[in-house]
Amino acid sequence: MPPSPSIDAARARTAPILSALAARGVPVELVFAASYDELGERLLAGALDAAWAPPIVCARVEAAGGVTVLRAVRGGSTSYRAALVCRAGDPVDLARHQELVAGWTDENSAAGYLLARSWLAGRGIDAVKGFKRALFLGNYESALRAIADGRADLGSMFASVPGAPPHTTLDEVDDGLRARLHVVAYTAETQTDGVVLPPTAPPGTLERLLAGLQALTADAPGASALRQLLGCEELRAVPPRPTSPALHALMHARR
Repeated sequence: MPPSPSIDAARARTAPILSALAARGVPVELVFAASYDELGERLLAGALDAAWAPPIVCARVEAAGGVTVLRAVRGGSTSYRAALVCRAGDPVDLARHQELVAGWTDENSAAGYLLARSWLAGRGIDAVKGFKRALFLGNYESALRAIADGRADLGSMFASVPGAPPHTTLDEVDDGLRARLHVVAYTAETQTDGVVLPPTAPPGTLERLLAGLQALTADAPGASALRQLLGCEELRAVPPRPTSPALHALMHARR
């Protein structure tokens, strides 16, 4: 699991899923990566059999011979975008970008950095060198709190696509933090996160994974636990090694 919106928040979601898996006799060890980069490295090193990963990690693993087998569906869509965010009541003036501090999530985060980087580049602003400072804070919650507390002026987070039920990372944090932030703009779209297998996945991993998910979602409590953990209403199968120009462009955009 990635550290999203924070490791603590991700851990809080695990109790229902682990109880549901144990009740069905499905043996799973659930671990958390400290960063998106670490998640990708552990997958490629063969330390994990499968991972719930953001799109940039999925693309990186696919490029090495792995496969993304399931994609998250949110609001009926397997795409999402990023929302640029600032402090409520303190709008940012991007004409003064060299006086501002950017608070990004992770260099491998599509919604927390890469989509915003592309959006800013289209306006002639480098997402790192174009600001007074650029901070990489590890997870969405830390980045949002840095903006709310005045340690950063601008950041980026997950947002649903037009036509889907409105949802952003602000819906996953406490009311006090949400009230202190304001959406500035929205970026272009990319594919959602998903379940990815490394190139070294043991034989039968996919079959065991699908059997476990089928057992888990056979009743309402198990299905609810999975939705709570992954933050989506369903998982959708995707073709092996899908071609995604948007994802590969994001992968090559990594600093």
